[in-house]
Amino acid sequence: ARGARSASGAHRVKVPLPSEGPLAPPPDVIDAVDAWPWRGGLEPCGDHDLASVEVEGTIPRDLSGSFYRVGPGRIRVGKDRYAHWFDGDGMIFGAELDGSSNTARAACKMVRTPRLAKQERAGDDAGVAVRGAWTQARSNLANLFNFPTNPANTSPLFHAGRLLVLCEGGAPIEVDPLSLETVGERVFGPNLPMGFSAHAKKDARDGRLYTWGLCKPPAVGFQVAKLAPDGRVEKVVSLPLDTPQFTLIHDCAMSDRYLAFIVPPWKLRLDKVAGALSGATSFGHSFDWRDDLGTYLVIIEKATMEVVHQGTIPAMSTYHFAGAYEEAAEAPASKGGSRDERDDPFEFCGYTGFGDAECADDDAEKDAGDGKEDGDKDGEDEPAPTRELLHILVNRLNGDRRALEANFSSMYDSVWDPAGYNTLCDYVVDLGTGALLSSEALVPTGDAAWGGKGDIDDGQLPMEFPVTAPGARLRKPRFVYTLGFTGGGAGYFDSVQKLDAGACKWRDGVRVCQRSGAHKTRVMPAGVFPSEVEFVPKKAGEVSEEEEDDGYLLYLEYDSRVHRSSLVILDAADIEGKELARVKMPYHVPHTFHGTFKRAGEGAR
Repeated sequence: ARGARSASGAHRVKVPLPSEGPLAPPPDVIDAVDAWPWRGGLEPCGDHDLASVEVEGTIPRDLSGSFYRVGPGRIRVGKDRYAHWFDGDGMIFGAELDGSSNTARAACKMVRTPRLAKQERAGDDAGVAVRGAWTQARSNLANLFNFPTNPANTSPLFHAGRLLVLCEGGAPIEVDPLSLETVGERVFGPNLPMGFSAHAKKDARDGRLYTWGLCKPPAVGFQVAKLAPDGRVEKVVSLPLDTPQFTLIHDCAMSDRYLAFIVPPWKLRLDKVAGALSGATSFGHSFDWRDDLGTYLVIIEKATMEVVHQGTIPAMSTYHFAGAYEEAAEAPASKGGSRDERDDPFEFCGYTGFGDAECADDDAEKDAGDGKEDGDKDGEDEPAPTRELLHILVNRLNGDRRALEANFSSMYDSVWDPAGYNTLCDYVVDLGTGALLSSEALVPTGDAAWGGKGDIDDGQLPMEFPVTAPGARLRKPRFVYTLGFTGGGAGYFDSVQKLDAGACKWRDGVRVCQRSGAHKTRVMPAGVFPSEVEFVPKKAGEVSEEEEDDGYLLYLEYDSRVHRSSLVILDAADIEGKELARVKMPYHVPHTFHGTFKRAGEGAR
């Protein structure tokens, strides 16, 4: 229930945490997990070599390949907790699936970064020995004049023939795709930004990779880089921002021709710059929300790497995107352009799905004439002028960024409600003028998770981690798969939702959305928590809207009742139906952030 401080009823699960050995948790962690069983998935699992694992059901014969997930393998060192979830030492999980023999092997390894090696040399009794972006080392001398270290904990990516683990904290870390043993840092070029994006975007059509990060000192600001398929750096450009202050750019949206950056006003406070940069104070905890600045929008053309538009939009917070696509629409029927007076402060008049930018005006008299403009010739239809729109599918935080960061900063104590999750929105930008025309929810939100009486399938749940089919990522997607929060008492992500963007249609300038039966939700049993899903298509390349859900959904599932994890395989066309297969690990996998899948025999481009 909303506002509850612990799980209750069927959700009050006793998690069988280890009681002895190096993985046994301290008493305060045991108490935290007793209160909310999902927190058991924050605990470390140790390294597990590649080995055969049990398969229940049948892996589809056309599903052979490797499934990878990356996340923090631990967020505490002995009794000392890291001061942010994103500071946790990185871990990679891999499962090798063979649909022809219905067998699987799995491994789970810590990413052996220089900072992890240093921490292990110091030993757990020394507490945190190295500085992170949010976490200060126990020794002040280890913080001073040391830049935050790279935990390598966010996402896996194949590029230039290598499996890489990405994080904003530094260069990618290469790992062996089979054993998951760490190979080492992979630096693609000396002129790249200091950091490498955790969500670098790879264009499947030409194999190019786009990444961004902080400029190398003494320069201040951000840069965006384009890498060739073989890893050569083709171009590096500056990313213009509204202020020179440090900020966090975790993700961006990529369309066929553009990169779209929506940068929230989460800024390094000017009065804390010296302390944060010198190591005297925490870097990440020196940031604060600046609602007065608004959010900054930057659109870059991929071919030229030139800025197409930049400017301020209403303040909002985001971490992730579902993608972006371009649309040719009719030019506006009138000048329009003023703010609408609707309840949603983000909704602007100007976009009706047909490119009609006319705003409602209760005081205006509509012309009752024949609709012809002066100079129109009878019997001739002039072709309607068009304009290019960019749709940016972005998560918009429901609540307060400061509260979200407070939860991330103490995950063992965090309590979640709908305000800590997001609404997936469709931000529509006129590429001719740079104007933000609309920012409505992609599909309407339901009220069940907020304590209302509606059904959970009536609209999108409070969500995170949106995923689309690879064949639909550069066009308008029909379906988006999300992790959902039903508010049913689990206290954390407890469902996978399939949103049908096609359920909303524009009719005579009015957006009409089907609610009943349009969206599908798979709710987990009490004590079971899913990860972000991975969509694996049955056929490669672009697909039509009718074929868009012709594939499989793969996700890790943490079962707190047994403190174990499984890889679940679903038919993407029927996510509420019976699971196709379950690959059962003899250990749990700590909660992960992001993943990828590579088919057997597919080149490692």
